[in-house]
Amino acid sequence: MVPGYPLIPWLAAKTSKVRIGMSIIDTPFRSPGVLATELATIDHLSKGRLNVGVGSGWMPEEFAAASATDIFPRRHKHVRETIEIMQGIWENEHFEFHGEFADFDKCGFGVKPLQKPGPPIFFSGLKDPKRSAARIAKYNLSGWIGIQDSPEDIKNWRTAIQQELDQLDTPKSVDDLEISSMIWTVITDEEVDQSPAGKVTNLLVGTAGQVTDRLKAYKEAGLTMPMIWPPFNDVPVAKTIDDLKRIKEEILPKVEEG
Repeated sequence: MVPGYPLIPWLAAKTSKVRIGMSIIDTPFRSPGVLATELATIDHLSKGRLNVGVGSGWMPEEFAAASATDIFPRRHKHVRETIEIMQGIWENEHFEFHGEFADFDKCGFGVKPLQKPGPPIFFSGLKDPKRSAARIAKYNLSGWIGIQDSPEDIKNWRTAIQQELDQLDTPKSVDDLEISSMIWTVITDEEVDQSPAGKVTNLLVGTAGQVTDRLKAYKEAGLTMPMIWPPFNDVPVAKTIDDLKRIKEEILPKVEEG
């Protein structure tokens, strides 16, 4: 599997219209100031087409491999500081920050993003409506990214987020957010059992008709940006590319027309 982050500038050069970005950048594996500057550069290279997804990570082994074991218990704070640093660097000619994971005096960081005040920031996981609403309101985040969420999960999540936002002094509404989820997707020749089985449910695995019906259900539930997620193995890349073309040309028009 090829790491996603180095591919983003390559995608910027190879495309002209599609928005680009990684689903999730685990911030504890990266220096916040350097990350902010790199992302601003990519936004320029892509002519303002970058989405930024951030998360805290969850697997201790990944933290060990990234020489960041000591950050694991404090990873959520690392995400918060990274968001503050990214926004500060993007929005100010000179910026200073004094926190737990970064400490620097006022200085410049070079290029600014083409998008103003900066690329839209999505956050992942954090299935805690209260904390999520607080983060959305404080940092004016643009969206949320889940993983293998069912239409019912999305509907319940939107309701819970809105209830928490209503308790805060913020104009933000869940309708202002892009709600996304990474969902394993394969178009099959034969119908597939899509019965609920938690996170291993074949949510978007099935015939073209099944995938169409499921995407309609997601749209009705409030999923605004389904993130088509190719399986990690057993499915050739050529098959995945063909499925993506069919989704764009055959399935999505049916979903949009209701």
